[in-house]
Amino acid sequence: MEKYLLPFFYSFALSILLISFLLWIGKKQSLQAIKRFGGVAVILVFVLLVIFNKDLVMTKPILGILAGGILILILGLWDDIKSLNWKTQLLFQIAVALTAISFGVKSGYISNPFGSAVNLENPLVYLPIFTLYFLLFINSLNWLDGIDGLSGSVSLVVLGTIFLLSFKPEVNQPATAILSAISGGAVLGFLVLNWSPAKILAGTTGAWFFGFILASLSIFAGAKIATVLMVAIIPILDFMRVIWERYRAGQPIFLADKDRHLHFRLLKTGFREKSVVFFVCSASLLIGAAALYLKASGKLAIMALVIIIYSFFFIVWPKKQKL
Repeated sequence: MEKYLLPFFYSFALSILLISFLLWIGKKQSLQAIKRFGGVAVILVFVLLVIFNKDLVMTKPILGILAGGILILILGLWDDIKSLNWKTQLLFQIAVALTAISFGVKSGYISNPFGSAVNLENPLVYLPIFTLYFLLFINSLNWLDGIDGLSGSVSLVVLGTIFLLSFKPEVNQPATAILSAISGGAVLGFLVLNWSPAKILAGTTGAWFFGFILASLSIFAGAKIATVLMVAIIPILDFMRVIWERYRAGQPIFLADKDRHLHFRLLKTGFREKSVVFFVCSASLLIGAAALYLKASGKLAIMALVIIIYSFFFIVWPKKQKL
């Protein structure tokens, strides 16, 4: 386990050191913008430790993950400084997705719980599917980044699930375990300084990278897409519901608000920020544990149950409150 634990601890320590250094520079130079550079530190730590890890062979997909991360570092930092409009952000996200896919961060198939696997060898099929897959994760984790510690904590839970998943006999992906350990250590180091009240924020750079690395590793881990989707189902459901509500209200679907997201609704019911993080992460952790051990039918049943509970919270419960 040394080749997994050491990268994790190195990444964790370096993340804390780099973020502390950035905060020191920001305080010394009175640069308030540096408080949004937590994601910059996470990406730099990840890229450096992947490049210098002697147990990783630099295959094209790994290079694709690095290329996508570096592109997020550049484009996300641009948004953190300039606050770009949503159309430009979406264009940047598509560029990140296509960069990773072009390097081979894709799969030739997707498992089908109802029968044989779905073939994805045709570029006209896999390009739009995997581009949308990356966009789903990038935006779900980005929109989850509304209160201190939430997006990073959920990402850490999913990374932990991917780490354990990579050791299963049918997966057997040591490289995925190492990548998960490195990214998990970097995210945990960030979380030490991101818990409420946060000293550092993920910014666009960090929130995009959280979603990007989860999408990349789920594809890289023997195309265990359904399992990772299951663990990340809460932010994904929230993302899809908010888009639908904004569409029905005739609003731009990427217009930010503080009324519709799950975490803001929980705050309004009386939860504190740390309680919201604990609640969402506990639910994700339980779902992740189930995802590791259940077969396809069991996973579908758990996902259906989560969707029902989530729908109850947003449809039935508010109506009862008005009575």
